This record gives sequence, C-alpha cells and structure tokens, in this order.
Amino acid sequence: MITMYYSRARERALQQIDSARPGAWIVASEPTTEELTTLAQNFGLDRDILDDAIDIYEAPRVDSDNGVVYIFTRYCFPEGKEIATEPLLLAYTPDYLFTIARKDTKILDNLTHDRVDFITTQKTKTVLQILVGINSSYEHELTRVSRRILQLRAKMRQGQLTTREFLGIIELEEDLNEFLSALQPQALLFNSLLSGKYLRLYEEDRDMIEDIERSTDELITQTQGRLRTLVNMRQAYDAIATTNLNNTFKRLTSIAIFLTIPTILGGLWGMNVAVPFAHNTHAFLIVLAIIIVLMSVVIAFFHKKKWL
Repeated sequence: MITMYYSRARERALQQIDSARPGAWIVASEPTTEELTTLAQNFGLDRDILDDAIDIYEAPRVDSDNGVVYIFTRYCFPEGKEIATEPLLLAYTPDYLFTIARKDTKILDNLTHDRVDFITTQKTKTVLQILVGINSSYEHELTRVSRRILQLRAKMRQGQLTTREFLGIIELEEDLNEFLSALQPQALLFNSLLSGKYLRLYEEDRDMIEDIERSTDELITQTQGRLRTLVNMRQAYDAIATTNLNNTFKRLTSIAIFLTIPTILGGLWGMNVAVPFAHNTHAFLIVLAIIIVLMSVVIAFFHKKKWL
C-alpha cells in the first residue's frame, strides 16, 4: 500500500494527499511487485534496489545512484515470527522522500499520526526523525527484555525455572544477537551520513546525527550486557542441571548399595545348607539385626564421605 503525506512551514499539519507533489513523503508498506515497479518508473528509483528493500535479511547501509540516496536500516520488530528486526529503506531524492517497509508496521506511527513536529519538505530532518524512532524501538524492546531477565533470574534462584522458560532464554539470546547484527552496521551508517557525502547537513542536523550515533552506541553496549547476562544464566542453568543429575545418580547408586546388603545376607541364609542359627528360634531377628547394623555402618560411612 502506498500513502502520500505532505506538510510545509506555513501549513505544519500533516496532510494525506492523493497525488505526489515536490516535498511529499511517500510511504510504501508491504508493497506489491506492481507498486514497486510503479515507484521505480514514476520517480526514477532503481528497481533492483527497491527489491533489496523487501529482502528480509538486508543489512543496514547507505548507497547512492543517479542522484538518489538509499539508506537501508533495520528496526526492532519483536512481533515477527521469523526474525526480531525488519528492514526499512529510506530513499532520498531532490523532490521526494520515500520509506519502503516490507511489513505493515507501527514504526512510523508517530510521524504518520502527526505526534512529532516535523515538515515533509525538510526531508533531512524527516529522515533523522525516522532514525530516532528506530532507536526508540530498540530501547523499548531492551527495557522489556531487561524485565524478563530479572523475572527469569528470580525463578532460577528459587529453582522454579521450567524447560519452557529455559527455551525462552535461548530465544531472547537469539533476538539480542540479531539486534547486534543490525545495530553495529547501523552505527557505521551514521558515520557515513556525517561525512556529508550523501545528505546536505546543517549544524543542527549534524548535532542530531551525533546524538543518534551516541544513542546507537549505548544500545549496542546495553545489548551486549544483556547478552552476557543471558549467557551466564544459560551456563549456570546447565551447571545446576548437571549437578542435580550427578546428585541423583549418587543417591540411586547409594540406594542400590544399601539394598545389596540385605540381598546378600538373605541369599546366604536362604541356601539349602547348614548355616549359623539354622535351628535357632530367633534366627530371623538375629539376621535382621545383622542387616540393620551393617546398613547403619555403611550409611554412616557414606554420610561421612559426603557421598549421599
């Protein structure tokens, strides 16, 4: 679906328009092949690059072709069943700004619902506002991940962590690794933008890009910290599970040894040969007492060696 928006300094309220005009912001969400072809033909965009915009694994980068600047970025999209981030293309031309999203997403809602003060004719500032929104998507998700980690750690301390929740740790770890694979090249993208090679920047724009770059570096640091925590939790869970399994085997082995004593003595006194106490009326009690004494000695020995 293609939607066009327009606002200017004199009329700051965002308007949805039916036909393109210079300074318009054109948004393509879940575009069809026909819609991408239309954009390429009507606005001089590279058709192959537009195909890259809907490639689920496209990495952040910046490129230019025939006077058009293409900024590939990735935003946080935890609702996705396949991956936790989604690609987003910003195409910057002398007259228009395009955003092409593979999925119909809420990442642009603050702008499309006019919650942010911006003007579509100021295309560079609009691009920066979109990049700020992308960083915010990671910040919100990292906050949610942090709360989830605290919950899992509390359950682990109490020994109440289930197998399903352990699998949740692995899934969180995979998501954070994906965040890193998106944020690290994205940080390099801002260095390219600061060079002034792709966009005409004023001092205010440079300051804003530097703020976004610092925010991205902080996100990378936070993500790495959360990853280390999850890895430590997973390793601790493995160690605890291994220890518990070893203790279980030790107990089972000890029980088997304890049960061997009455088995052996019962077998000896059950033979069809002459044995001590064979004619004693209290033979059963005597044998039982011997079994109890021997088992008590063995249990005390195991307890002293801490084998139980």
